Amino acid sequence: MKEFAKYIGVLVMLIGVAVLIVPFMMGGGGNTNLIIGMAMVVNGMLGHIFVNNMKRGGIISNALWIIILFIVPYFIYFFAKKAAYSPDEIEAYN
Repeated sequence: MKEFAKYIGVLVMLIGVAVLIVPFMMGGGGNTNLIIGMAMVVNGMLGHIFVNNMKRGGIISNALWIIILFIVPYFIYFFAKKAAYSPDEIEAYN
């Protein structure tokens, strides 16, 4: 589970790519699919950065991440970060 938590951002990016590819292959598509797929790819990239950023961060830094990561995914990535690294690993980095 610890290794999976480190790569949850990449998984979100791959789901975003699937949202972009599947409608194209089915002959459909539209702006909604493009917007959702793009948002998931960008969110996955930022989430991967957040989860693998070993700095603890303060209130202001976490508030900025909440805004950047669209609030709900922030909590998913936050708990993935907690699962991926022990407090000792984070403390060793800081």
